[in-house]
Amino acid sequence: MIEQQGLVVAVSGEIASVRLGGKSVCAACNSGKGCGAGIFGRLLKRKPVVLELKNGPGARVGQSVMVGLSETLFLRLVFNFYLFPLLSGLAGAAIGHYVSVKLGVESAAADGLALLGAVSAGAFALMWNRQWSGQPPGEFPQNITVHLLRVVEQSNTEQCDTSI
Repeated sequence: MIEQQGLVVAVSGEIASVRLGGKSVCAACNSGKGCGAGIFGRLLKRKPVVLELKNGPGARVGQSVMVGLSETLFLRLVFNFYLFPLLSGLAGAAIGHYVSVKLGVESAAADGLALLGAVSAGAFALMWNRQWSGQPPGEFPQNITVHLLRVVEQSNTEQCDTSI
């Protein structure tokens, strides 16, 4: 299980709204000590994501919690959103190069066909990923199962665990 720490921002019945990303819930990371997730979060200006999860552990508003995602699902997401577009772009470039050799075009035109093939195949991969997730780019796919695992009791000297 891949885990990340989040903050409960609302509770409604059996559902807890957990904020992930943005400002770290770990005071040590936010102050520049510890693992540095807070510094990198500010540098990259990542926006927080709020997930609505089943509140099995009974977390309350303001508590730090650990959420988890299975490794198998994580690897599938990495393949779909990183490896598949990369391999598609490389395959498109190879096909574009092959076509340019068969047509006997000059080197500048051959490079253009390879670029056209790479961009076309990469665009296809991105469209396929959008259909797979069913969400606009940048939003968390709703068919991904993230679980609220436990409430984290953290002292000021304890460092946060940011696995993702």
